[in-house]
Amino acid sequence: MDNKNRDDTKVTPAAEPVRRRRTLPTIWIVPIVAALVGGWLIWRTASDRGPLVTITFETAEGIEAGKTKVKYKAVDVGTVESVTVSEDLTHVLVTARMVKQASPYLTQGSRFWVVKPRLGTGGISGLTTIVSGSYIGIDPGAGDAETSFKGLEDPPLVQTNTPGRRFLLTSSRLGGLAPGVPIYYAGIQVGEVLGYEFTQDWGELHIPVFVHAPYDRLVRPNSRFWNTSGIEFSYGPDGPALSIESLQTLATGGVAFDTPGIENPSDPAAEGSTYPLFENQRSVEAARYTRKLPFLVHFDGSVRGLRPGSPVEFKGIRIGQVTDVKLAWDQASNSVRIPVTLEIEPERIDSAPTPSDPSAASADYDRVDALVRRGLRAQVQTGNILTGELVVALDLFPASPPATLDTSGPLPELPAEPNVLDTATRSLTGLMDSLSKAPIGETVEELRAAVHSAGVLLGGPATTQAVASLSSTLVELDRTMRTVSGEAGPMIRALREASESVAAIGTEAEATLKSTNRVVGSAQPVVQDMTGLIRELATAARSIRVFADYLERHPEALIQGKR
Repeated sequence: MDNKNRDDTKVTPAAEPVRRRRTLPTIWIVPIVAALVGGWLIWRTASDRGPLVTITFETAEGIEAGKTKVKYKAVDVGTVESVTVSEDLTHVLVTARMVKQASPYLTQGSRFWVVKPRLGTGGISGLTTIVSGSYIGIDPGAGDAETSFKGLEDPPLVQTNTPGRRFLLTSSRLGGLAPGVPIYYAGIQVGEVLGYEFTQDWGELHIPVFVHAPYDRLVRPNSRFWNTSGIEFSYGPDGPALSIESLQTLATGGVAFDTPGIENPSDPAAEGSTYPLFENQRSVEAARYTRKLPFLVHFDGSVRGLRPGSPVEFKGIRIGQVTDVKLAWDQASNSVRIPVTLEIEPERIDSAPTPSDPSAASADYDRVDALVRRGLRAQVQTGNILTGELVVALDLFPASPPATLDTSGPLPELPAEPNVLDTATRSLTGLMDSLSKAPIGETVEELRAAVHSAGVLLGGPATTQAVASLSSTLVELDRTMRTVSGEAGPMIRALREASESVAAIGTEAEATLKSTNRVVGSAQPVVQDMTGLIRELATAARSIRVFADYLERHPEALIQGKR
């Protein structure tokens, strides 16, 4: 028993403590996953978020925060987030959030504008925004990265990626041109005007233009541009001529160009080449002649109708133009003279010296001097009877006094021939004086001499024949006048006696008229009664006519009476 108790009380070794592992409660898994997903979404959103840009506009018309989109080629690339007014109240600030892919578009050369319905010289644009609403368009450009832009009030006429080339036209006046007006080649629209601006010295206008591909290859170094705005009216030997490029140019204006020798292979003009803009096509044709020989002519008669630009002709062919018309007082002779400056274009004359010849100008003047010694003179003649325009005609007058080309002044001076109209006026004035003073026979002889002089002055076979016919008529007139002169005495006496008889008859007629007047005056009441009687008879006749018409339509009225 003791052993047994001893065994029962035997000390057993102590058991090792149990260690429990700390694990995360299951309930925390959900917020952790949500946090991870949220973080990933934030990172994804931040990484996909594009830059924020600020665009300045004059007004916020058509722009709404949170709704207005920024589009490139009809693809959304951003959204307007806010629209505020600047601190100085002069413009509005539009803040837009762009997509990440739009970052390469945001450069210093990029342009923004509001797309909305517009009506301009280029036509109607932005009609789709009537349904979808206005949006901001973007035209990517070149340059460094930029986030602040100044918006355009009007959309650009040509975007950066449009194929073609730009050129520059220079002119002293705009002539009805505006941004968007068309450019034509052979009647086909190939481009448009981009705008205009003055040079720094305000002396000239620069007009940038754009010609679309493939028509830009038609522009070469020798191309010529001219203004086609409005209507061009001219009057020539075939009558009046009216020309317009198209109805659109008549309303909005336009520019046309051509290239001489386009059929020959040549390199196109470089980008940004400069060309002068001519006033019209006639100015283009005149610009082919680059050499000008200035001359001075003094005219004594009237030059009404002569102006700068009037033609200078030789034998009816234009060889130059008038450049200036003035009025000068000659103190030496105490008289008024009219100095007219003109330019002769030797390139219009065959076999003229080439421009590369250094002695070309002196050779031309020597040639003109030789012609002056042979009788070359300048004369004012009528170029157009309807408009009264005058021309300076150069022709040979062998009967003129000898003269040479005067080179003592600043410009070589050509001798002048009296105006045809002035000469004819003086001749007619002298003729009328002779008619009023000389006897009939002498007057007829002077008239024949004046007509013969006019024939020599005007020249031409038709004029000579007319003068001969008129001369024979004057001979017959001379004979008739001599016959009348012999019988003039008796005829005058007979006319005097007839006039005395007529005077006596007139006296008797006057007495008869006075008697008749008295009779008529006393019969005035009778006349009034006769007038009333005639009126009554007219009324009765009208009533009878109405009654006859009624009976004709209703013969039964004779029996039944009038209904």
